[in-house]
Amino acid sequence: RATPWSPAGTGGVRLVVLGLAPETRYALRVEVAGAGGVGETGPVTATTGAVPAAVRDLTLEVTGAPSPGYTLLVPVRFDSDTDNGFLLAFDSAGTLCWYREFDGLGWAVEAKQLETGNFSVYLGRSYGWAPAYGRYAEVTPEGVEVQDFRVDQPWFTDPHEMLLSGGGPAPGAVHLIGYGIRTVDLSAYGGPVAARLAMHFIERQGPTGAVEFLWQAADHYTPDDWPSPATQASLASDLVHPSSLAIDRDGNYVLSLQAMDEIAKIDAHTGAFVWRLGGRHNQFRFEQDPLAGFQGQHNVQVLEDGHLLLLDNRVRSEPAPARAAEYALDTGAMTATLVWEYQPNPAVISPIMGSVQRLASGHTVVGFGYAGRVDEADAGGAPVAQASLRDSGGASVQFYRALRIASLYRYQRP
Repeated sequence: RATPWSPAGTGGVRLVVLGLAPETRYALRVEVAGAGGVGETGPVTATTGAVPAAVRDLTLEVTGAPSPGYTLLVPVRFDSDTDNGFLLAFDSAGTLCWYREFDGLGWAVEAKQLETGNFSVYLGRSYGWAPAYGRYAEVTPEGVEVQDFRVDQPWFTDPHEMLLSGGGPAPGAVHLIGYGIRTVDLSAYGGPVAARLAMHFIERQGPTGAVEFLWQAADHYTPDDWPSPATQASLASDLVHPSSLAIDRDGNYVLSLQAMDEIAKIDAHTGAFVWRLGGRHNQFRFEQDPLAGFQGQHNVQVLEDGHLLLLDNRVRSEPAPARAAEYALDTGAMTATLVWEYQPNPAVISPIMGSVQRLASGHTVVGFGYAGRVDEADAGGAPVAQASLRDSGGASVQFYRALRIASLYRYQRP
């Protein structure tokens, strides 16, 4: 329960203390180290304030022994009429110990801790298809907004993913997903004659904000590519529904297309497909996977060894128990081999949203977002901890992703 060391300099230093409980009286001491040794001030007492009513009754009920650190998540309420979003961090015991409220800025959706130690979060009234101008905000650990990111207008910024690359406080490149709205005739599939569909794209911006790369999904996909055109045509709000974006070890993009049951690797310079996994354009043979692939996947991650880790939502299956799955790709033999999976018993139904995260220990944090549940599994696929986000009435509260972070003050690999 101490802050990291900070250099004092000649003008003094401002120490920000994070991770405190609300409405609690604390005694704070400052320790000073220098050429003359180590000294300590006397205690200064302070009492923390209350948290907002919208999150006061949220609890993360934890069982088992999760890895050290904090769980970062954003509660999602599809029926909410408020314009306030929240970014929350719970400790390993399930206690809320850090939050940032975004008053009047729209819902919060995708969030992560950046390598600078700051946090990024999407703010806006869209889940990926509404004609609403959202944006990504970057805030410091003490909650100060320092910059924001959005696709080139008049297009809309998608809430599923934003990546920064290049390091430092001024990123070398910003990688975003955006969309426009197009009227499409879906009557041939049993849908409406004038359906309004979001058409997504990948946009890379350089250090000055200029667009350096643009890849349009509509140039490569039509409703014929949907796994279940007759079913999807009556419900679709967008064409491909990009549920995540990752950068592979060679710098190219790995894009998850949830509506297509496809993961596509895209050349980050030419826009050409490098390979396509799953869906109607699948180029691989699935091996050692009893389910022969994934459905409605989210949060596809490229691991250090090149394996793909993802949440398989099983959205088009009945029953539909979600699982985390890891595949080893052989692009010579064109095989995708299931090398690890985690599926809770009893099963968890989570047809949309969710996340996966491989920790340094080899454990995996799995966020079943629709079910409001976070599990941690070991390298053998056995559960070691489980947590459920609940409101005051005991009902599950949904979230987009759940990520483990090691420190509230600075980035450390969890």
